[in-house]
Amino acid sequence: MKIKSLLSLLPFVGATFALPSVSTAADTHIFVSQNTANHSLTFKQPKLCDDTVVQYSGYLDVGSDEHYFFWFFESRKDPDNAPFTIWLNGGPGCSSMIGLWQELGPCRVNDDGSKDVYNTEGSWNTVSNMLFFDQPSNVGFSYGADNVHSTEEAAPLAYNLIQVFFEAFPKYKNQKLHFFGESYGGHYIPAFADYVLKQNQGLSSSSKKVNVNLESIGVGNGLTDPLIQYQYYEKMACDSSYGSVLSDSDCKQMNASVPQCVELVKKCYKTDDTDDCSNADNFCGQNIEGVYENSGKSYYDVRTSEAIPSTYIKFLNSESTRKLIGATQSYEECSNSAGSKFASTADDVRNFAPKVADLLNNGVRVLLYAGDADYICNWYGNYAWAGQLNFTGSSDYQSKSLQGWKVDGKEVGQVQSGSNLTFVRVYEAGHEVPWYQPKAALQMFTDHLANKLQ
Repeated sequence: MKIKSLLSLLPFVGATFALPSVSTAADTHIFVSQNTANHSLTFKQPKLCDDTVVQYSGYLDVGSDEHYFFWFFESRKDPDNAPFTIWLNGGPGCSSMIGLWQELGPCRVNDDGSKDVYNTEGSWNTVSNMLFFDQPSNVGFSYGADNVHSTEEAAPLAYNLIQVFFEAFPKYKNQKLHFFGESYGGHYIPAFADYVLKQNQGLSSSSKKVNVNLESIGVGNGLTDPLIQYQYYEKMACDSSYGSVLSDSDCKQMNASVPQCVELVKKCYKTDDTDDCSNADNFCGQNIEGVYENSGKSYYDVRTSEAIPSTYIKFLNSESTRKLIGATQSYEECSNSAGSKFASTADDVRNFAPKVADLLNNGVRVLLYAGDADYICNWYGNYAWAGQLNFTGSSDYQSKSLQGWKVDGKEVGQVQSGSNLTFVRVYEAGHEVPWYQPKAALQMFTDHLANKLQ
């Protein structure tokens, strides 16, 4: 989430393995990595939201003064053999607790934010082990030096986190791993997964590092190829299936600015120079997607001006909750300080589609999905860049077309699939697809894990 500012801007209960750790309190444990110097994990075992499964939450020390908060839930179904999914929200600078508490995690809160309840309709831990973590530092519950200024700088820390987690909890290390995220996850997920792929390829037989069993990635309403996606803002605002939300003059202004925006982004792609990319970011941000402000509608849902309730923040920030989950900081949903560091390198206008192609070329399956009411990372732009992606087998994907996608006999979207690339349009959903369509999102995820989504 936070795409708007981005573009402008003690025994182990239920455990089945021995864990080398040192208790610092009756319910707090520390694991010190033997494979990654100066890295450690401090955690508790809460029983919030879903007390039927094993949970771990706390901090992973992943770099020099970088302390990332994480929360893990085992699968309700066969956790020893279930897939392992990592979820990241976007921003840059927004917490993955958004995904956990508003979207696809087992957690919800009651209306006034005073009590946790189980997400009965759409929790992805129904079928997969789920790991949520906040990055970079000072996002969510995480804290530290905050030395990350770009997606590329963030990738090694995420890799360290995965390594230490699997070292501490080795029962999960061989499970098929799926990297999922949304929004700025269109940068994070391809970059982090491709970094994992490259690290896997470079491991020697004597290395103590885990060879991560990377199976697939999934990105919902992501920002991945700005050059193509910028060209569809005017269509989403002025000619979508939900009708226009802007005046004719605003639509004409947006449309007239597209050619210059395209040339500036092309220059950014060519030179990879921060000044060139900042120029593109500033012009396109102000003259294309920024015009949408005049609509008075949500950037995340063209149908309304209302935001999704964030009452879960009150619950997370209560002293009792923070004590239970081992959070030592107050919770901040989106960090402007973290986001501003990414803005300083014009990271948001960089192209991460080539990393998606590299993953596909190495046998990693890719799911791209988009709620069709979202403006800021709209489905038109995502479908367009997917259709223009050049990878081995792209002709197979491009030869297909969108077909009706049904859940329980009802058409809830459209799907196109070929050569390990699948695109899903989800009807009547905004930026956070699982919030709007939890049942359909869970079915999509379940079918993707089983490689049956088509």
